[in-house]
Amino acid sequence: MIPFPEADLTVDPVEDAARLRSGTAARLAGVPVATLRVWERRYGVVAAPKTATGQRLYTGHDVQRLRLIKQLTERGHAIGTIAALPLAALAQRAEVDALAVAPVAAPRPAPAHRLVVVGSLLAARLKRVPGCELLALHEDLGAAEVAAPVPADMLVVHLPSLQPPAARQVLALAGRLQVRSVVVIYGFGTEAVVQQLRAAGARVRRDPLGAGDLARLVGAPLPAPVAAASPAPAGPLPRQFSDEALATLALTPSTVACECPRHLAEIVQQLAGFERYSAECGSRSPADAALHEHLSSVAGSARAMFEQALLRVMDAEGIAMPE
Repeated sequence: MIPFPEADLTVDPVEDAARLRSGTAARLAGVPVATLRVWERRYGVVAAPKTATGQRLYTGHDVQRLRLIKQLTERGHAIGTIAALPLAALAQRAEVDALAVAPVAAPRPAPAHRLVVVGSLLAARLKRVPGCELLALHEDLGAAEVAAPVPADMLVVHLPSLQPPAARQVLALAGRLQVRSVVVIYGFGTEAVVQQLRAAGARVRRDPLGAGDLARLVGAPLPAPVAAASPAPAGPLPRQFSDEALATLALTPSTVACECPRHLAEIVQQLAGFERYSAECGSRSPADAALHEHLSSVAGSARAMFEQALLRVMDAEGIAMPE
């Protein structure tokens, strides 16, 4: 905006007493004196006249303009678009803005996500994330598996090493807890295992995660709860060992005096055989068929548990999976 001509702004010293100096005008308008000077120099926001000594003097009209301009700039208006508006237009725009931002009933805060956390280091970070309520903390998956389940919304797991057995443990634990969301944060792992977890609906991220990334990850909206009406029982996990592999493991020498690998391999063999036998049994009635289906499912679940035990022993013993 072009500044007002200086020649037209000089007033008689007699009128000085009826006007305000720049410091007083700025204070009444809520504007720093330095800001007022910039506004005058760049945008000509007011036509404050000068005395013979060069002191600018302001009227109540000027103060009102400055106050409205400050209010509008704080609401996002660019000063270059409003500096030249007359006082009435400034007041009208401020009134429209006030109606647009009129207070409404504050929405109720969303309930906090109830978390079961595996990993103490992760739990310490999650305590600083708003909207999270830690219901239970477990040092590792083994401790979480034997703990009493709690009614949680989300299972959050930290795994330094993400391996297939751990991924199966996470999904089994999520099923036992009946959570609506699973978050896995890992240090090292294979892409195949990551994709397996994601295909099952888990959110999987690799460490290190910043505080903001972690907050967005666990604070994301939960999926809709699954209807609880007569859910179909989940079938046992697929076999991890073939009959040939179990036979080989049963004959593999072990450094453990009690020969746990051999005993576990034999137990898995027997359970797998009974699982198959029950599934193939002849049935004389629907009730008989349901009984054999139940027996096969129980045997399969037990077989999967002993397979996990065998995998753990093999890892401790350094025994490779038979070809």
